[in-house]
Amino acid sequence: MKHSETRPDPMQVLRQIASEARRRTLFRVYLGYARGVGATTAMLDEGRRRRRRGTDVVVASYRVHGNADVALRELDVLGSARRRAGDKPLDVEAVLARNPEVVCIDDLAELDEAGRPRVEHVSRLLAAGVTVLATVHLLSIRSMASAYAAMLGATASGGVIDDSVLESIDELELIDLTPEDLLQRMREQPVLRPSELAVAMQRELRLTVLEALRESAFRVIAEHADRQLVGFMRESGVREPWDVRGRIVVALPVRQGLENRIRRAATYAAMQDAKFSVVSVRTQKATEEQKEWMGGYAALTHQLGGEFVHLHGRSVARTLVDYVHDSLATEVILGHRRRNRWMPGDTTSTVIRRLSGVDVHVLRVDR
Repeated sequence: MKHSETRPDPMQVLRQIASEARRRTLFRVYLGYARGVGATTAMLDEGRRRRRRGTDVVVASYRVHGNADVALRELDVLGSARRRAGDKPLDVEAVLARNPEVVCIDDLAELDEAGRPRVEHVSRLLAAGVTVLATVHLLSIRSMASAYAAMLGATASGGVIDDSVLESIDELELIDLTPEDLLQRMREQPVLRPSELAVAMQRELRLTVLEALRESAFRVIAEHADRQLVGFMRESGVREPWDVRGRIVVALPVRQGLENRIRRAATYAAMQDAKFSVVSVRTQKATEEQKEWMGGYAALTHQLGGEFVHLHGRSVARTLVDYVHDSLATEVILGHRRRNRWMPGDTTSTVIRRLSGVDVHVLRVDR
């Protein structure tokens, strides 16, 4: 075979690489812990950077304060009129017809022209090969909205997105600004109308509230990084724990009266700033009474911010050890043994022998 016949066409290779790069999409979200921190500005700035590099970028929806023409300079706005309004709703069909490489969507929790949350359209855009740059407000996340409802005196206005949406985000970036600087910006710039600012200063713009919101935003970012790291480790076949945030597994036997054990474990997890899971392993079918116990334990665990897991297996120890490895737990809490003597074949002994790189705590006998 001649050398010229084996050498690929350079232009064909270039087109193939460009095609493969075009198909790689990304879902990137900018998280703001309060109004005015600059999440929308960060998204638009990233759109400008990509446009300057030759990427086809279009702004599909936005809400800006002040001069819209200045905020959207150098950017192609979908269906843009000569004079741009301060906000623009999302028209996903127009985006798909335009078929850009990158689309900017402001506030995923807001509704589109058909009355559906904007976040519901992200999967269609990604499937069409469009990279999505978006923003989301901390209080637009369902768990955060519920957690701060009492502090704010009411549920935050606007739509909310399920926490599960965070799992589909490829890159989540916190747009950070100290509460003091944010309050100064709100006073100096026309982010809110004077009447709105006066109300907000008594609610979500109180210094103590802003500090709490900022801390919660950092936690959301840490949990997202933790999920991505755990996913990467599982895909890579890593079974040894690699600490980002502690993961505690509490083994719970199938019997009555273990509520205090769950509460103690939750308190310990909170002190360690760790996640915790309560795991119950059954080797045979549960009775109705046992199901009632487990239901109560599950409700209590969820109330305390943990995860309750039911497992089935022929061996309690082996099933528990497999779960600890798969979940990349860093600590395990076992209940006390009822025997006075140490039995080498019991559940506690087997778990300790089979686990490596994981701290095992054995609770003392309850008095």
